Parts: sequence; structure tokens; C-alpha cells
Amino acid sequence: MRTAGRWTALAVGTLATAALLVGCSTVDSKPSSSSTPGAPASGDITVATTSSNQPAMTAVVAAFEKSHPSIKVTVNYADTAPYQSNLRTQLSAGTAPDVFTVWAGSGNAGAVKILQKAGYLTDLSSSAWVAKIPASLKKQIAIDGKYYGLPSKLDAIGAIYDKGTLEDLGLKVPTTWTQLLSFCKDVKSQGKVAFALGNQTTWVTQLIDYALVANTVYGKDPTFDRAMSSGDATFAKSGWVTAMNKYLAMDKAGCFNSDPLGTDVNASYNLLADGKAVAAVQVMSSLPQIQATAAKGTEFGFFVIPATDSAKQNMPVGVGVSFALNKKAKNAAAGRAFIDWLGTADAIRTWFAASPGIPTIDVSGVNAQPAVQAALDQIASGRTAPFPDANWPNPQVQNAHLIGVQNLFSGSQDPQQVLASMQSAYDGT
Repeated sequence: MRTAGRWTALAVGTLATAALLVGCSTVDSKPSSSSTPGAPASGDITVATTSSNQPAMTAVVAAFEKSHPSIKVTVNYADTAPYQSNLRTQLSAGTAPDVFTVWAGSGNAGAVKILQKAGYLTDLSSSAWVAKIPASLKKQIAIDGKYYGLPSKLDAIGAIYDKGTLEDLGLKVPTTWTQLLSFCKDVKSQGKVAFALGNQTTWVTQLIDYALVANTVYGKDPTFDRAMSSGDATFAKSGWVTAMNKYLAMDKAGCFNSDPLGTDVNASYNLLADGKAVAAVQVMSSLPQIQATAAKGTEFGFFVIPATDSAKQNMPVGVGVSFALNKKAKNAAAGRAFIDWLGTADAIRTWFAASPGIPTIDVSGVNAQPAVQAALDQIASGRTAPFPDANWPNPQVQNAHLIGVQNLFSGSQDPQQVLASMQSAYDGT
């Protein structure tokens, strides 16, 4: 089995344009010397993160407490949407945890640039792990040359599928748009669902669009985000229109379960686990949750969602999980010690042994499961694109997109209306 570290170093090509290159580096397994000087940190700390991180966080907390017996860690979990909204409320009220998950860019309520601008984050630039972050990735997460979050892992969007179910149906992974539509019809003809879709959960609504615009937008113009920021491009006059129409075309072709708006993300995982669906278009960080719902020994694969009939298709890649320190942490020293420990080789190995994924900081000894390996191979090919929201100027654009997709599926809006709302949010009008 190839290791994640071996292949992370090969992420070139389109990723360079998106400023999402993954580099090859080696980290020291010793805790950072940048923790608060003087007496060793001690006491209780609280950590908040999303539900998808629970398997990994359980493992790293146990290892951390073993090596830091004077610190007790309590972790709170929530699904992505309530997590982001609750975090902002807690920060405003002064009741937020010491350490919490943040996202790169400024595209959602939990994004690092949004929270740093509001004065909620501690500057972590002196931490030892900063030197281990790939240089091109630093360009995306640095704010005026300073770092406010440890980028723990990369994420990718594509189809996580049950290899056994696909084999039982006698079908192959689609590699072009035409094949994708035929795949959906062939799966449906055998009484199954091609892609389990839980659009009742708002954050899920964006994933298929993101997978499609990797080709309909960024495949044609890798500099699209720059053109948007300068006013030389708009959502409504770009490949976003094509992507949304193809999203609806997939629904019309029977690619999804009968009631996506009445299905939440957990129910979509169950459809996949029960063998009623072949795949789900998801972020790689959802793989541990999908595995947890499936029968023991189920083998999952991963493939890129094709949006064109080209032989080459792009895959969205972005920083998936980062950890920040509350500027008003009740125990800043212990919180800083925990984040710095997460940036060590021992912690990275522990995290990815418990939960499959792609580490941002490259270390040896991280083995990639088949689904992760497929994403790593795609990254190595250079056929990647950014998560669109990483370069949106505010969280309102993402909100307009999430609500807009739900409106598309309810028939209350068409693609042009949704894109007009997104543009209005982007422009701040």
C-alpha cells in the first residue's frame, strides 16, 4: 500500500493555480517548544469539532492525555451547519471552547479569515508546525503573513462507493458525463440508487455543484476566482450555469433517491450502507462516518464526478480541517499545547490510523485506504480545482448557494435565479 506521505508530495498542475499544493516534509515527533514557556501546561481544556472528526479526535485525545497527564481534554461534536452557527454565537458570547475547528478562506461562518477579522483567534505563527506547512499552501491560509490555525488535513469531493455493490450490479465507474447518465439509468433499472443524496442537510447541497464546477468552470478557466474578484466574471455568465443544469439533469436521469429534500445526510449514509445505493457524492472526511454505518469488511472506493466527455476530469481539493485557539481561551497554555501536539508526527499518525484521509503535513507511516489512494492518485495527476467557497468574500455567498440548491430541487427557483442571489451576496448588494 502506498502511503499518503509518498503521494502527497506529487500534487502538482492545477493545484498550483488554486494555491492548494501539498508538499513533502518531515516533522519532529516531539511536542513543540512554542507552547507557553515556564511550567508545563496543565488543567482542563474544551475542544469543539465536527461529527466527522469523532473517530480521529477520540484517538488523538487519548494519546495526548497519555503524554500530557496534567491536561484533561473534553470534546464537543456537532454536524457542520449547526457547528458553524453555534461557534459564532459562542464566540460572540464569550462561551466558546478553548480550541475549535475552522475552515480556510472566508466562505463560511467558521472560516479563519472571518473569525480572525472579528478578533476571535490567537496568532499561532511561532508554532513549530508552521515551518512544516507546504509553502504554496501557506499562501492560502496565511493572513498578513500570520497563521491562526493548524491545517490538519486536506479534503476532496467525489463519489464514495461500495465496491461490492458496484460489482454485484456488473457495472463500471463512469469516467465521462455521458457515461455518468447511463450509469444512473443502469443502476436504477436494477432497483438501486446511483447516488444517495441528503439535501435536507444544507451543507450537502453544495457538493455536487462543487464537483461539477471543477470542470465546467475551473477546467476552462483556472483563474476564474481572480476574474470574479476583479469584476471581470460573474456566476451567471460562467460554467456555473452549466453545472446547475447538469445537477438537475442528474436528478431527471434518476441518479438520486426519490426525495433528496426529505433525506438528511445520515439517511443517505444508511442507503449506501444498506446496499440500496451504490455511492454518495461526499467530502473524503465523511468516509469514517460512512464506514461506521456499513457492515464490517465493506470496501469503499472513490471516483471523480465527470462533468464533460473529456478523458481528463478535475477533482475539487481544499483544506478540510484546521484547529484554532480561542483568543479568550480559559486555558490558553494547555490549548496551545494541544494544537502544537496535533502538528507532530506522532499525532498525525494517530489521527490517520483512526480515520482515513490526507494529511496536510506529510509524515511517513500514514497508509492510505483504497478510497483515499484514489484521491491521492488524482492529486498526483495534477487534475484538481479549488473548493469555490475558499475564495468567496463572505459567508453569505455560500448561504445563498445552499438555500438556492434546495430551491432548485423544490422547483421554486431556476439556476439563473439562484446564481443571481449568489452574485448579489458576492457583491454585497
